[in-house]
Amino acid sequence: MFENLLAIKHRRYTRNPTANRKITRFAKRELLQHAIVLSMKYGFKILLINPRGTTNSKEHKEIMKKHGLDRHTASAYMVALKGLNHKFI
Repeated sequence: MFENLLAIKHRRYTRNPTANRKITRFAKRELLQHAIVLSMKYGFKILLINPRGTTNSKEHKEIMKKHGLDRHTASAYMVALKGLNHKFI
């Protein structure tokens, strides 16, 4: 499972010139394509998950407290849960 990097991190979300420079220099499309190609090479199923709602939510805070995770790990955990739920539906 991968976060759908093409759905997030557009320049329009921030007014900070330093952040805009870093966002535009990050080759997310190439990184995502490389990961997909390698996954297909090794026979994995590919599932792109929209990470929306995995950072600032009540459920995010509950997962952080329950499992003792930092915010980034808790977000990755929620993305994985979304992928598992999507897979079985």
